Amino acid sequence: MTDLDHSERVALTAAAAGGLLAAVLSRFAPYTGAAVGVLAAATAAGALYAPQLHEVARRSRSLGAAPDLVALVVLGLRSSPAIESASAFAADAGTGRLADSLAAHVRAARGEPTAGFAAFADEWRDSLPSLQRAAALVAASVDAPAGDRERLLDRALAAVVAGTRERTSEYADAVRGPTTAVYAFGVVLPLALVGVVPAAASAGVPLTVGTFVLGYDLVLPLSVLAVAAWLLARRPVAFPPAPVPGDHPALDGRRRDAALAAGAALLAATAATALLPGWATPLLVAGWPTGAALAVWFRPACDLRERARDLEAGFADALSLLGHRLGERQAVEAAVADVGDTLDGPTGEAFADAARRMRQLRVDVEAAFLGEHGPLSRTPSQRARGAVALAVRAAERGPAGGRVLVDVAGLFDDLADLDREIRREFAATTRTLRHTALLYAPLVAGVTVALAGRVRGLDGASALPQSALALAVGGYVVWLAVLLPGLAVALDRGLDPALVGRHAGLAVLCATAVYPVTAVAAGILL
Repeated sequence: MTDLDHSERVALTAAAAGGLLAAVLSRFAPYTGAAVGVLAAATAAGALYAPQLHEVARRSRSLGAAPDLVALVVLGLRSSPAIESASAFAADAGTGRLADSLAAHVRAARGEPTAGFAAFADEWRDSLPSLQRAAALVAASVDAPAGDRERLLDRALAAVVAGTRERTSEYADAVRGPTTAVYAFGVVLPLALVGVVPAAASAGVPLTVGTFVLGYDLVLPLSVLAVAAWLLARRPVAFPPAPVPGDHPALDGRRRDAALAAGAALLAATAATALLPGWATPLLVAGWPTGAALAVWFRPACDLRERARDLEAGFADALSLLGHRLGERQAVEAAVADVGDTLDGPTGEAFADAARRMRQLRVDVEAAFLGEHGPLSRTPSQRARGAVALAVRAAERGPAGGRVLVDVAGLFDDLADLDREIRREFAATTRTLRHTALLYAPLVAGVTVALAGRVRGLDGASALPQSALALAVGGYVVWLAVLLPGLAVALDRGLDPALVGRHAGLAVLCATAVYPVTAVAAGILL
């Protein structure tokens, strides 16, 4: 049975069971039955389309490693013009789905006249056409004279970097419309419509608390979630950090810290309820401890991410310096020590530590950096590990490898520039989404709810009690505080659970404080 068949079975089962339960519940509790029906439909749709979206997302995210992988192939060819060994080295040194795919093609091509790199590029041509062009240039460089070979390899690297940049720019242009629609129809319009709720009674619209809660706290959030998943699955490239293992020493004690933060937030929420209306109590009691716990729980992993980014920022300079030292026929131990003495910050510290380990433990470059207790052994950075693999291969080649390292350091700068360009493409969008979750949505919701409490229909009637209306809108504000930061982080850096969790926790903590305070203040002023 294929995955698609399994998905269809799960979807049909969820739809049938949910529909039957919804029909039974509707006879006794119509709104509960309707909610079960909506959840059943959402579950069926998720089971049917989630595997396809997951596959699209995996394929799209894996393309972020394409420039790195081509760089490894180029490094191998500059050291020795044999595409078979260069492809095998890239597959072994690379990480992720793209490297696994290349490794499979390399194994399949053993004993054949090809090296598997062309077949690998052909497999991924629909997702990244420039990879096939880079493969053609790499193949042409093998039999070219030395001077032409260097130019062809440079063009291969430039082709894959330019292709990655072009696809990202195209996606950034394409995503602005749907993201604006999410903001307009998922945030602005729903919150603005709260202000016309009092007029529903005069217009004869049968608006009830159950209908409002069903629409604002179930249908709208699920719709926004579906659009966000569609957008993120098609993000063509991302540079997410390597996962942080659960047993990392930096994560020790976070369970205790999160529990203490939640307890302190619960006490603060309990005290704040005395100053706010009764409908704010569920929001404060649930939102503040949850937000504080999430923010504290994910903070150590986010700090590790930040250190990894600082480390990666200096690796281009480190590789360039290391390459120059090796090119001057300096021993690798002395070259690593010189880099550590020359550079400051996390990168300089890592090289200094590695040099000390090489001197004291008599280990090679890879063990010095990545061995037990090495400076990069517990650092969540695939880019740094790739740089070490490059350094190891270059050190084996002596002065020729040093010259290669200098050239590859320029590629690291290109990749860093590409990462910055990608983030700039999404900067305005992600900034708007974050600020909306933190402030704009709870502020607008608070003012709108206060206005709805002051306004009455033509006959003096109100469609909904203000407390019920305020609590239902508050639930939607909390939903937005979770969804919008997650979407913003994923557009900016890829779907990183630690970053998503921390930003969502801070947004929930802020939104559940701003919303009720704004509603009370607006009610007094208006």
